[in-house]
Amino acid sequence: MKHFLTIYFLLLFSIHSNFVFGQSTYQNGFVVTNENDTIFGQLRDRSPEPFGKIFNKVRMKGFWIFDRRFGPKDLNSYTIGKDVYESIWYDSYTELFTVFHVSVPNRGERVFMRLAVNGNVKLYWDEYRDPESGYELEIPFFKKVNSDEMIRVTQGIFGFKKKHLANFFSDCPDLVQKMHDGYFEVPEHMAEFYNENCH
Repeated sequence: MKHFLTIYFLLLFSIHSNFVFGQSTYQNGFVVTNENDTIFGQLRDRSPEPFGKIFNKVRMKGFWIFDRRFGPKDLNSYTIGKDVYESIWYDSYTELFTVFHVSVPNRGERVFMRLAVNGNVKLYWDEYRDPESGYELEIPFFKKVNSDEMIRVTQGIFGFKKKHLANFFSDCPDLVQKMHDGYFEVPEHMAEFYNENCH
């Protein structure tokens, strides 16, 4: 009887721990399919720290037995909590020692990027796990709605890529001047300024 109670409490603790762990890693959200159908459920797109991992496919729990998994080819977007991720075409190439980034249908591959600012200029964050350090990192990109060009906003610890950004925002001289004056602290502020003041 004593052994039975020990096993019972171990099983109970194990089930409770798995439940709590599962609750802490899934959040309310929804996916939008390529057919523009919206499916609500609980989602997660990465495993918890330490030794976390960003999944290639977002996982969803709902009124079905097994998790459903959706990759960038399956969705227009998905939302977890307040974070929105869009599936976009992405490719990069090099010309004269300069790396160019584009989003052109059927070129490169479809990937998930976090949409931080929406409008005439979109700000995307490309999130990835650094294979050497194991840390989760992210790279910001700007993209104008009617353009295929994507521009990398920052260059590591060196801050904004001002020369490239000045060309990208040449239609908004006020923004370019404020950038050179150090007015913007983060990419979000720059994108929001453009969307509110530049046309």
